[in-house]
Amino acid sequence: MLLKNLRPATDYDRFATETLEPWDLLFISRIRQLARSMTPGSCADIGTATGVVPVRLAADRAMDGWRFIGIDLDPAMLEEGLPRIEELGFSERIEMRVGDALDLPFPDNSLTMAVGRATLHHLPNKALSLTEMYRVLEPGGIALVHDMRRDAPAHLLERFTQMRASADYPPTHVEEKVTLAEAHELVAEAGLTEFAAIYSPSAGLGALGFEILLKKPALV
Repeated sequence: MLLKNLRPATDYDRFATETLEPWDLLFISRIRQLARSMTPGSCADIGTATGVVPVRLAADRAMDGWRFIGIDLDPAMLEEGLPRIEELGFSERIEMRVGDALDLPFPDNSLTMAVGRATLHHLPNKALSLTEMYRVLEPGGIALVHDMRRDAPAHLLERFTQMRASADYPPTHVEEKVTLAEAHELVAEAGLTEFAAIYSPSAGLGALGFEILLKKPALV
């Protein structure tokens, strides 16, 4: 189950494309860094909404050779993103597919990478979503989750609130986010502690959130 965004798809697309760009660029940079040591394959963006992340990845020359699948439970979000994908000529590299973050529509060991930006906090069973991301990874595959911290510094939360207001978006619901300690607990609940690394920057906009990196061992 992936909860629907309460705003219309057109409003969310504008918000995600413009206001969330600083975090998207951090996310894209991290994915690009991880991909350097990998053979290009398939990368699923979980909770893709209008496909902003797959489009940014497909436009990045460092990600040439990769194929992207945007997964979201809301067909209206997916449909909103299709015209941009077609206009940019990415239709052969980006597939938009209805799917549940808690029951991913992929076989075991089938994806090179699975990523999710600002999706985890929406999910009623966060640990299961991590288990699902790990399940679909091929041996040697990587899953990357970026999300916001409930215990982020107050001045950064205020800055984020101002950025949302400038886009005519209400303040974020901090209570639905997780703390850094709770992120560690989720990984443990998912049974993935030995395969996971959790990190949160100490300064800058990135300190609003955290990263969960999962690595499936390669076959020997």
